Amino acid sequence: MSTNAFANSGIRPATPGDIAALVAIENASFPGDRLDRRRFRYLLREANSVTFVDVDGAAVRGYILLLLRTGWRGARVYSIATHPAHLGCGVAARLLTAAERWAAAHGCVQVRLEVRADNAASLALFRGRGYVAFGSHGAYYHDGMDALRLRRMLAL
Repeated sequence: MSTNAFANSGIRPATPGDIAALVAIENASFPGDRLDRRRFRYLLREANSVTFVDVDGAAVRGYILLLLRTGWRGARVYSIATHPAHLGCGVAARLLTAAERWAAAHGCVQVRLEVRADNAASLALFRGRGYVAFGSHGAYYHDGMDALRLRRMLAL
């Protein structure tokens, strides 16, 4: 899916110029296990990944970061976050839709992710979009909270 495919949607690929906004969203969204400027720079420039941002004018409202692995026909949502000022406005749903469409257009047959077992809002979003649990990781997060592993098969 090209950049033009997102025209008028408020979604676009992230650029290095977005790093300050990405770090600000990360710091406002997560109490620990945060991505820093250096990690975002690496993920945007060198990693086998793609990051999309939801923007309103110049304001970045949220982002989704997908990791890809050579030889695997899937994508992993490494991180998704919405700035707290825009929670409940559909930002995460729009980003997830864009990421799923991009993944399908690039030959991925599934999207996987981990989510905090106690994150009811995120679980509702993912389950409402057809994600199903296929495992868990005990004490996955910085505070010892478990993660549920979810996946959604994509229609090609």
